[in-house]
Amino acid sequence: APPRAVRYLITRTANRHGLDPALARAVAWMESGFQPHVVSDAGALGVMQVTPPTWEFVETVIVGRRIPRTTAGNIKVGVLFLRHLLRDFGGDERLALAAYYQGAKAVRDRGLFAETRTYVEAVRSLKGRV
Repeated sequence: APPRAVRYLITRTANRHGLDPALARAVAWMESGFQPHVVSDAGALGVMQVTPPTWEFVETVIVGRRIPRTTAGNIKVGVLFLRHLLRDFGGDERLALAAYYQGAKAVRDRGLFAETRTYVEAVRSLKGRV
C-alpha cells in the first residue's frame, strides 16, 4: 500500500477506536515510515511495529478474537495497544509512548531509559506533522 493509503487507514482506524489520529500517525511514522513490510531485529512487524507477544495480548486480552495478519490488522493492533497504554497510564501520553517503545513493566520498574526519552520526544514532535 502506498504511504497515502496507509496514512488514511491509520487515521480511520484511530478515529474508529477513539485514539487521536495524529498520535497514531506519529507512532506509525516513527516506527516504520508507514511501510507495511518492515521487520525489526526484535521481530516487530509492519506499520506499527507490533511484536508477536503484543499482537497476542491485543487479541486475547483486549479484543477477545484473532485479528488478521494484514496491514489493516497491524494498524488495528497498534492503535488498540496504544489506546490501552494511554488508559493504563492514566492518559499520560509521554508514559504511554514510553511503554509502547520500552514496555510498560520496564517503564514502571525502571523509569524511562535515555533512548526511550529520545523516542518519546521524537514522536511528540511528529504529532500533527505526518
